[in-house]
Amino acid sequence: MMTGKSMGTLVLVSAFALSACGGAPEADADGDGTITQAEAENALAASDVVISPGEWENTVEFVDIEFDESQLPAEARGMIGPMLQSMRGQTTTTNSCVTEEQANEPAAEMFSGSDAADCEYSKFEFSGGSIDMAMTCSDPNSGTANITNTGTFDEESYSMEMEISMEGSEMGAMKIKAKSAGKRVGECSE
Repeated sequence: MMTGKSMGTLVLVSAFALSACGGAPEADADGDGTITQAEAENALAASDVVISPGEWENTVEFVDIEFDESQLPAEARGMIGPMLQSMRGQTTTTNSCVTEEQANEPAAEMFSGSDAADCEYSKFEFSGGSIDMAMTCSDPNSGTANITNTGTFDEESYSMEMEISMEGSEMGAMKIKAKSAGKRVGECSE
């Protein structure tokens, strides 16, 4: 079942675009073909990536969800399938306050979406107004997710498409396509 935590993880994964407003140096610092969380954080810290501080509105839309209902426990079949199918086209909008400090030094941890997740990036590129990122995250509670994010950004907005392929969860394999967009909507309310 997609829990609140899983939904939150997807929303937080999409929030990474808030930090993408410049060029990041080569993220694979040791040249081993894998970009660790630490390497991603170092690349962002060394870059000119900044965003506009203030109140941001972030929207995630579930475009498509594919799964094999036969992989569900027998007692869950017929109940979880319709619930997941009803998520198609669903939009979740959240607001967040980005402080001056966060805007000047965005953290790569925004990308993994879960403190419990162990993520490695195979691609981590922000330049020329484009986002192109691929990562694999493992979480002891929800299995493994292969995630790609592509899109565009500027200092006040972003738009991207996400594809998530999940394996090893209690629900079996699942593929999710989503769209995420964000924009600065004003000053933070206190």
